Amino acid sequence: MEKDPFEERRKAFEEEYFRKKDAQLVDKLKAVFHRTLDRESIRKATGITQEAVLDNLVQLSLSGEMMSAFQLFPLVEVAWADSVVDEREIRAVLEAAHDHGIVRGSASHSMLENALKSPPNDDARKAWYMYAGELRKTLSPHELTTFRNDLLEHARRVAKASGGILNAVFQVSHNESKVLKAIAKALTNEPS
Repeated sequence: MEKDPFEERRKAFEEEYFRKKDAQLVDKLKAVFHRTLDRESIRKATGITQEAVLDNLVQLSLSGEMMSAFQLFPLVEVAWADSVVDEREIRAVLEAAHDHGIVRGSASHSMLENALKSPPNDDARKAWYMYAGELRKTLSPHELTTFRNDLLEHARRVAKASGGILNAVFQVSHNESKVLKAIAKALTNEPS
């Protein structure tokens, strides 16, 4: 069977897209994630004005470095979607952390490792979804799309890592699929 050169080219462009993130978005996210987190610094860095979101982020005691891990919270949710996390899912989450500049041995890395040891905390889940709502208001449509696509790509890798039932029947379970849809919806501006 002959390879379709157009399909090969499309795949190459798609892979290139995910390797090279939009530089402006990366800079903007770094500004958000690498500051000490108190209500005022969050407000200035992100443009978030909703007091409940600010309070939830402060309550989680996230330093600027910890925000790097917090942005990956949905990956932990995907890993826990089926109530059990296996070694392949842990590796996929930690590889995503590495791709986002989170260094092994750092506080952010430890936060993710700890999050993978027990099911996600409802307060953290609520804070992340509120944070996602604020990102929809703060980021440009292009920036939001880039951020969402990158996060979903990593989340899909986590979902596929376990291979589903007996590593053969399904690649993404029903529960994982529900979490992926919730992440996509949380980071999509609804048409007015």
